[in-house]
Amino acid sequence: MLTHLRRLFRSSAAQAPAPAVSTPPPDIHMHWFGDTRRPIPDWERIAVAERPDWSIAESDAFWTAAAEHWLRALAESLGSGYRVQSSERFLLLTAMPPAQAQAYLKFCETARRRIVRNLGPLAQPVGGGKHVCLVFIEDDAYYDYIAHYYPEGGEYAMSAGVFLNAGYGHFALCESHADAMQPTIAHELTHALLAHLPIPTWLNEGMAVNTEHSLFPHLAHPSAQLYTPDEIERKHIKFWTAERIQEFWSGAAFHRTDDGSLLSYDLAKKMVALAAHDHAAFVPFVLAAHRDDGGAKAAERLEYPVENLVEAVLGEGDWEPRPQGWRGPAQPAREAG
Repeated sequence: MLTHLRRLFRSSAAQAPAPAVSTPPPDIHMHWFGDTRRPIPDWERIAVAERPDWSIAESDAFWTAAAEHWLRALAESLGSGYRVQSSERFLLLTAMPPAQAQAYLKFCETARRRIVRNLGPLAQPVGGGKHVCLVFIEDDAYYDYIAHYYPEGGEYAMSAGVFLNAGYGHFALCESHADAMQPTIAHELTHALLAHLPIPTWLNEGMAVNTEHSLFPHLAHPSAQLYTPDEIERKHIKFWTAERIQEFWSGAAFHRTDDGSLLSYDLAKKMVALAAHDHAAFVPFVLAAHRDDGGAKAAERLEYPVENLVEAVLGEGDWEPRPQGWRGPAQPAREAG
């Protein structure tokens, strides 16, 4: 399955290794949002201290140091044995025993190397600090934390983990979903490595699901799914209409609390697999795609309308993205499936 992923997202040039930090980071002046339940940094104010003449290594060291300040404050706020562990490209806040935490960091590093190699020119370059991963002991603490990043009083689908692309993008997971932690981090790492691209949610999630299933092929087996292939096909036919497909293009459908979320992930996975067969066209498409129109304009790189991918899965229908009718701005990908 990893060979399959490389075929989907192969690159002729290898990603440059992480730069070595040759100079100590400057003093960090942290700024915090007020009236929050947990320490939430004001990253825009912190970013004012970043200088344009810094090298990649200096910038990386600055943001890593800021993240370490943040995680120490968050660990103190959470209590219960939370501590900060680190590796080459990760900072981990967890209450796991040190040996277990180091094993998890080792997996994260291995997964990152594979995903970076597979994404090739699509992967975000090093320079913005280490990846930050928060692992909460309890569901309540997890959902209380991620609620800081959602609209007041809003609903969101249940999840084992999430990539929060806000300020300093970071992962949040829950230790109670131990069996799902490794696949979840593979899924969310893909989001993190694509976070610099303003791609539509369907493209972002489709690439993340294909990556997750390539690293953990048993998750793609029909026996691991909530519904059989025939049931999924029937649900697709019943659910999608000309109106609802606009929720898919805008990203809103991925945040539904009914089967619409599951069906959106499944549709996105299949569409990306189809589009990625032509690697020479797929990479320019991803680099040009924008969430504001669901990737419609960038589809000229594919040499066919983007709605053709939907038709290949669902059959004929009125599937064209119509962003002028969307309610509010297109939504970026945030949650794992």
